[in-house]
Amino acid sequence: MGNNSYHESIEKNRQEISIDDQSALSRAAQRQAQKPKAKKSKSLLMPALFFIFILIPVSLLIYVAFFFEPDDSLTAKPTENEVSFEMNSQPSSAAVAAAEKEEKEKAAAEKAKADAEAKAEKEKLDAQAQVDKEKSDAQAEEDAKAKAETKAETDAKAAADAQAKKEADAKAKADADAKAKEEAEKKEEVPSASGKTYVVKPGETLYRIAVNNYGAAGAAAAVEKIKQANGLGSNSISPGQSLTLP
Repeated sequence: MGNNSYHESIEKNRQEISIDDQSALSRAAQRQAQKPKAKKSKSLLMPALFFIFILIPVSLLIYVAFFFEPDDSLTAKPTENEVSFEMNSQPSSAAVAAAEKEEKEKAAAEKAKADAEAKAEKEKLDAQAQVDKEKSDAQAEEDAKAKAETKAETDAKAAADAQAKKEADAKAKADADAKAKEEAEKKEEVPSASGKTYVVKPGETLYRIAVNNYGAAGAAAAVEKIKQANGLGSNSISPGQSLTLP
């Protein structure tokens, strides 16, 4: 890059010298045209001027373009200075360590803050969950209590209904028994054309009926009479059966 800049500078100087030479030659030509012709002794001036203003600059340009080698040390020094400046501009190990320590402390502080916020949020959620659990337990206890009360009321009502039904059934049975007894008593002694009609009661036998109606002395003969009057082939009778007593 230094060689290119140097060649560009030389080329620019050469162009300026060429322009100066051309202007000088034009001015010299004008003066020569205005002045009368000099003597023969002055005819050497033009070659000298040509040599000074033309050949010497052209020779220098040829030398610079083809033979001159610039010293690299001149261009290397700024680079070395630049490198040394860059090396010096790098932070020291102490500064790097301090920066790393500051970053670690900052990260630790941020982590501690995040942990504290997370812990506070967790405690808040736990407290809310505890409150919700207590409410749920209280509600469940109230529901269980209400359910137990409802069940107790239902059981009491069912027991009362069962007792009422039992009493009603007992009353209905008693009424039926009383009615049946009354009807049996009404049918117990119904006179017939040949005697009276007797309805056999539970637990009675033919012999007992004969004893009750004819006496113990003639019970055996009375049994035979009752069997003949009712067409019985044996002494077997059943409750509610109607017998004709002769």
